[in-house]
Amino acid sequence: MRGVTASARPDTPDRPGPTGTGLNRWGPGRSGPTGYLTVAYWLGATLVTLGAVATLSASLLGQLLTQRTDEEIEKFRGIAQLTVSERPAPDGECLILVLDAQARTIERYAGSPRLPAFPALDPAGLDAHAARDRPVAVGSAYRALVVRVPDAGVDRRGTYIVIARSTQDIHRAVVDLLRIEGVVSLPLLGGVVAGARRLGRREARQRQEAERGLREFLAAAGHELRNPLTTISGYAQLARTGDPAYEQMREKALGRVAAEVERMDSLIDELVLLSRLDLGQPLNVQPVDLGQLCRDAVRSALDCHPGHPVRLLVAPGEHTVIGDPFRLHQLVANLLTNARVHTPEGTRATLGVGTEDGHRVIEVTDDGPGVPEEVRARVFDRFVRGEDPGAGSGLGLSIVAAVAAAHGGTVTLQPSDHGAWFRIRLPAAP
Repeated sequence: MRGVTASARPDTPDRPGPTGTGLNRWGPGRSGPTGYLTVAYWLGATLVTLGAVATLSASLLGQLLTQRTDEEIEKFRGIAQLTVSERPAPDGECLILVLDAQARTIERYAGSPRLPAFPALDPAGLDAHAARDRPVAVGSAYRALVVRVPDAGVDRRGTYIVIARSTQDIHRAVVDLLRIEGVVSLPLLGGVVAGARRLGRREARQRQEAERGLREFLAAAGHELRNPLTTISGYAQLARTGDPAYEQMREKALGRVAAEVERMDSLIDELVLLSRLDLGQPLNVQPVDLGQLCRDAVRSALDCHPGHPVRLLVAPGEHTVIGDPFRLHQLVANLLTNARVHTPEGTRATLGVGTEDGHRVIEVTDDGPGVPEEVRARVFDRFVRGEDPGAGSGLGLSIVAAVAAAHGGTVTLQPSDHGAWFRIRLPAAP
């Protein structure tokens, strides 16, 4: 058989770990601590964002209305040059005061009797405001422009005219805007909370699945390591027999022990490699010519296993990627080994290299029986092997998938009328 089939795995029920803190104790569909932290995070982030938007919009509105108020005040700047009869009447929000040099009110012209009280000013404050020559905030309810009267006659020399406008409407507009934003944000907050809860439940399910996968992986790894250890233990006891009549059997036992040790050593190396790839440890990247790499892999395969012919097809052009040459060679070698292990002797395999849509493509096909439909979806899972339990460790294709992913690529099992067809896409070198 060319493809791989699922090997038996020990049953691993979904139960909490030894400390009893597994996520599954929260029950199906319920969020554990990670889920609640997600809700709190998104709720906090939303509140901060809405608060920032509300503060910014209120500030911009306040600045715009303040600028318009100052423009209205500036219209009355020339009032100091006019006589009392020539001065325009103030509108509803405007207040005009004439103060003497001691900041005492001489005249008052109010557009509306409902205007708030104007704060008291001292002579120093009058001079300071007059020196600024532009509207400023006076108290919490007014913007005012203080103009020093250049010459108002003997009885008016040294007086000031204060042109003020109430900012009550500005405060009300800003408060109304904040209220409207608060009302509008309530449905948004509700949607964020609902979405965050769904996200939290999904994270909890993903963590449950990850924990369950880890338990299954550890159980399967322990099972795979236990088999060679059991064999080694049995043959080691047989090798300890001191009777010369069993010398030939003892030599055979020692040979089996050595073979099982080599098998276990290879299995451990593969497990360590998968762990490093899962942890995202950096690769020894450099420019790699896939054409030359595949030639070397085919040459090694034919030298070691001449009973399984391999044909190499390299498309014209450059086939360079940025990657780890050792891991990429292992990727191709694993695919060729898979074709050799799961097909009868004499079955031809074909290794092709080409370029497609800015990606380098590696394809391995064979004329074997192919992959059964019931295991195609799990062909790259760990400890999934062929019908022959002794055919490899069941990690070869999972290493292919992990190496391809570490290089930003993908590996797929393509539909095929006969045989197996594996296809790898890797980003081309820039």
